[in-house]
Amino acid sequence: MIQIDDLPRDRVDEVGHLTLGPGQERFVATIGEMVTDPLPTRDFHIVRMQGEGVGFFKIDRNYAPTHDFAEAQGWGLRGVLVGAQYQGRGLGRALLAALPGYLAARYPGQRLYYLTVNCRNTVARDAYVKAGWHDMGGLYHGGQSGPQHILRLRLT
Repeated sequence: MIQIDDLPRDRVDEVGHLTLGPGQERFVATIGEMVTDPLPTRDFHIVRMQGEGVGFFKIDRNYAPTHDFAEAQGWGLRGVLVGAQYQGRGLGRALLAALPGYLAARYPGQRLYYLTVNCRNTVARDAYVKAGWHDMGGLYHGGQSGPQHILRLRLT
């Protein structure tokens, strides 16, 4: 159903058409803002359906030094977005189901990932937990839109 690939920075136009749904700007930056992230330790990834870019996310390989709750070897999942024009088709669930296998293959040896999700974004939090992410029980207060749940995924 979906395919996940690296997205080289010189090809970010492949996701430039992705839009946010109503109210999502409280929880995630626009695609235009996300793809201008200058940090080289943040890898871009594209989610495709039948060859078309329908989603985007970043892996932050320098996550732990900037998030005191993360274990030293933990990396971060950031900026997960399924374009509003593609929502309601199960693509978010498909992405979360495919993500552990993709991460294990793309980053062999890396087994620990973190993310934060806004406390008001209960739909996203529930989706991550259902997909195997563990709610650590604490809150992160460094987000721009208020407190966030801390979730962890440990790959086996």
